[in-house]
Amino acid sequence: MKFLILFISLLAQYKLPLPQRSTRSRSFARWLGFFQPQQWFMRLPRHLKFALIVVLPTLLMAFAFWYLDRFLWGLISFALEILLLLYVLSHSGIERHLKEYQNDLKSGDTQGAFLCAEQYLAVPEASVSEDADNLNQQVIKALMHRWFEYFFLMVFWYMVADVAGVLLAWFSVQYARASDCDEKAGRYLHWLEWIPARLLGLTYGLAGNFMRALPVWQSYLWQLNANSADVLFQVACSALSNNGEQRTWHSIAEGGETAAQELQEWQQLHMRSVSVWMVMIAAATVGGILL
Repeated sequence: MKFLILFISLLAQYKLPLPQRSTRSRSFARWLGFFQPQQWFMRLPRHLKFALIVVLPTLLMAFAFWYLDRFLWGLISFALEILLLLYVLSHSGIERHLKEYQNDLKSGDTQGAFLCAEQYLAVPEASVSEDADNLNQQVIKALMHRWFEYFFLMVFWYMVADVAGVLLAWFSVQYARASDCDEKAGRYLHWLEWIPARLLGLTYGLAGNFMRALPVWQSYLWQLNANSADVLFQVACSALSNNGEQRTWHSIAEGGETAAQELQEWQQLHMRSVSVWMVMIAAATVGGILL
């Protein structure tokens, strides 16, 4: 059932003209904004803040899905799960803005490429600078991180813990974005990302140059405090290396066409990784591991 729900959600995301969404949820911002002005909330320990803002709505909404599953043979909860995944995964959609960025690269419009990257492609934890020599590398790193957090992380926790998993991951990502609420809010997300980041890194190796990627992946395997963006970027660089050489990313000054092509290679690596996981999920479903 999970495979079918995920497949329908991905198909709908690909086929439907859905709007391009930002990385922040306005609904979550309103929920958080209800508590932030309260003096008693600001005096709470950070674990209680996380429990109130993230864990409580996760449990309430998961219970609502469980309760609705008994009506109309579960069709209501089935449809709502598709809508939930479609909403969450739509935040990873950056195809239109990525094409705009690639067109700016090809035309040599460095300023336009930077503005597009800063406004639409980057995430707070992997921002971009105006340095033309490093812009494309920073954009690739930011896009990898965004795709991981808003796609793979959500799918992983949905497969592990059903609706409760994707809700916990989604609310944790949004809570981490609200850094003004809790300076250590990102630590909760860090531990939610630890296993998925390393699994995705291993998938990059399977979908690319495995012999080059494996040693890099092993070096990050037990680094508990390693940032997910760094882990994924370094493993992906190795997975995309050719002829055993360390992969380097071209700057805009070295050629916009080449830089745009490198973004296409990143996209293809992600598509191959999605294919690997869809096959694994389908096999687990057929084998009765996932229901």
